[in-house]
Parts: sequence; C-alpha cells; structure tokens
Amino acid sequence: MKRLRRVLVFLAIFAVTAFGALTWIASSRLICPPRRVLQDHHQDILANAREHGMRIESFAVSGTPCLLCEPLAQPGSAVKGNKLRAELQAQSVPLAPWGEIKATLVLLHGHKGCKEDHLPVAERFCAAGFRCLLVDLPGHGQNPEPFASFGKRESSLPGEVLRAAATRFQFDPSPAALFGISQGGAIVLQAAAQTDEQWFAVGELSSFAALDQVVTQQAKALFGPLSSMANEIVTTLVQQRAGYTPSEIRPVDAASKLTIPVLIGHGDADSFVTPDQAQVLYAAAPSTRKQFLTIPGAGHSNVLVTTAPVYATMTRFFWEALPR
Repeated sequence: MKRLRRVLVFLAIFAVTAFGALTWIASSRLICPPRRVLQDHHQDILANAREHGMRIESFAVSGTPCLLCEPLAQPGSAVKGNKLRAELQAQSVPLAPWGEIKATLVLLHGHKGCKEDHLPVAERFCAAGFRCLLVDLPGHGQNPEPFASFGKRESSLPGEVLRAAATRFQFDPSPAALFGISQGGAIVLQAAAQTDEQWFAVGELSSFAALDQVVTQQAKALFGPLSSMANEIVTTLVQQRAGYTPSEIRPVDAASKLTIPVLIGHGDADSFVTPDQAQVLYAAAPSTRKQFLTIPGAGHSNVLVTTAPVYATMTRFFWEALPR
C-alpha cells in the first residue's frame, strides 16, 4: 500500500511539473519564440541585391535593426519585379519607370520571423516604385529586446523607423504607408490608429482581431480538457514576464479608428487564425476606402506563395491609395 501511495505521489508530482513546464514553454513560444536564422534565399538577395532590382542598406533605430530597400534605375534581371510590373500593366496601372520612388512602405514581419523574410516582398514593391523599410520586431531577428508584445510597445516603432530613415538617407518621409503579416499585421493596424494622419494607407494579411482569442484556441488544441487552467497560467506568465496580458492586444479596436484606405487579407484555409477574425477586422474599419482580400487555399503561413495574384492586388491597393 505504501509503495502504491509513493507511486501515486510521484505521478502527481510528475504531472504537475510537466503541466507547469508545458505552460512555461507555451508562454515562451508566444513572447520569445526561437529566433529565425537567415535562410539561403535571404542570403542570395542580400548578396545580389542588384539582380533583384534593389539597393539594400542596413541601419538601426535605437538598437532596432532595419533594412532600407530602394529600386534601381538600372536593375539586373529582377525576374519577380518585372513579372509584377507586367501583371500591373496588364491591369492598366500607370507605373513609373524603374528607379522612380513614389512613396515609402514600412514592412513588419510575422511571429517567429525576421526582417529578411520581407526581402522577397520588398523586391516586388520596389519594382512598382515603393521604397521599403524592413524592421526586426522585439523578440525576433537581431532585435535586442527579449519579448514580443504584439503592438503593446511596438505600435510607435514604424513611425520612429520612418523618421530615422528619412533623416539618415535624406528622403521625404511623406507619403508613407504600412504593411504587415500576422503579428506584423496586428501591429500595423495599431500603428495606423495611433497616428493615422501620418500614413496614407495600411494593408495586412493574416492578422487576428484579438490576441486572447488566438491564445484560447491554441490552449484548447494543446491542453484539451485542461485548456482553461492552462490559459490562465499562460496569461499570468506572459504578464509576469513581458508586462502585458493577451486580452490587452486588440487590433479590432485599432481598426475601428481607421479612416485611411485599409486592406484586410486572409487565407480561407487558415486554421491558426481563422478567417472570421479578418471579417471582424474588416467590419470594424469605418474607412470608406477599404478592401477585403480572400486568398483561396491559403493557410496561415503561405498567404504569399499561392497561385492567387496577391502581390499585384496589394501593390495596386497601395498605388491607388497614393495621395494625388
């Protein structure tokens, strides 16, 4: 009997310890995911920027690593950029010549990503006449800040990066717009709502309307019948470690303040952040110039690599939103 009691006590201690470890890991995955190392395609673009139609410069803003990407008047092969230009010209979009810059776009990457993930995005936008600023968000890439806060502390960062880059590289910070994916999409909506007179448009793909809904959904998937308890513990850990709770992060509230042109895009096969969250964001935006983009067959991580003309749609949105 004593032996059975010891076994039961051991199993109980093991279960509690394992549960605690799993909730700690879950909170870490949220606020400080493993940092992505540069991939071969990142290195290729950085080493052969001209062939991709760009010049690329590194800079930092208060310790935040950034990249500036600008179109070249005499690009190399620029295969992806020229393909996009052909698609836009087929739609009668009056593009400027290669190298002429019409506006600046600040690009924010997704959760677990880094600024270099947006290099293929930047080469398309550059081909259409947009200067691009790429940013390593806190808790990601080479940013020295340890924790991500999904906009709680990052919403002022795009404006800071824009102003610093304009001063350093001597360009007019206006007109400028925002673009982000997933976590980056949530942040650009919050940034645009903070000072939407500074931006002429904002576009996002795969964002959530409220972070606590995503956390709750993932807790159910990971912890099953113990999801409520796990959710409470993860919320407490996030608050203790990073200084905020998921319930504070509500891009839908930011969307409700936007009067500038807004693009909300989402994959219809996204099971991580379900498409209904995008519909909530779109419905909340009072802008009379808003656009909803459904990406057929796309999940959460492949919204830019389907056969749908997503780049052409996004670029045309920004082009048509430009102040005339």
